[in-house]
Amino acid sequence: MRFHGQRGTLTPSHILLVGLGLLAVRVAAVAQPVEPQGAFSIAAWAGLQLTSSVYTAGGSVSIDPAPSYGAALTLTVDPEFEFELLWTLTSTEAHLVSSAGPASSGQDHLDISYFQMGLTKSIRCAEFECFGDATLGAVLLSPGAILLADGQRLNVHDTWRAAFTLGAGIRFRLVDRLSVVLQARILVPVYITGGSFYAGNGASVLVVSAGIPCVEGAFSAGLVLAL
Repeated sequence: MRFHGQRGTLTPSHILLVGLGLLAVRVAAVAQPVEPQGAFSIAAWAGLQLTSSVYTAGGSVSIDPAPSYGAALTLTVDPEFEFELLWTLTSTEAHLVSSAGPASSGQDHLDISYFQMGLTKSIRCAEFECFGDATLGAVLLSPGAILLADGQRLNVHDTWRAAFTLGAGIRFRLVDRLSVVLQARILVPVYITGGSFYAGNGASVLVVSAGIPCVEGAFSAGLVLAL
């Protein structure tokens, strides 16, 4: 499945990006030290994920909002920073509108899995612990067969792409070592179309051509267990 980016109008994902920026400003204004807990923590959550339309060489693909699930394993570097391994999964339905032929009939299944690693920054905000994180890694797109309106069946292979995420949220402790987490996250797949390397007298440059086919926004709630 080959995706090509295209400029669009304001989407819920763009609104989410603005909201994360405003939250970061608010967090900075009320920052306090974070209380240390365990060296490791395990988090699990569920929520809703939204995806902007994808534009391909053969037409546009709209992707339905769908439940999302995720888990993370974190290692505390110091009281304010954690190293994070992140996984998320969304099972949704996609709709192809062909630019050269019939549109797909019905709904075409699509699984979207992110595998990421990154850093989390935490700050105490009154009764809550506020945090923001950034991760890098890959996304796996696993589409089902596409059924066209004329009865033709198109089999599509799984596709790996580079990806990154940006997130923010709050935690509040229920009991010792167990907390509730509310978070919002932007998930962004990236396709790389090519690269070039230039070397000269005293300097060298690596140039990579890439694009963003879509932007996804996820809102979730879950639990964090400190070990």
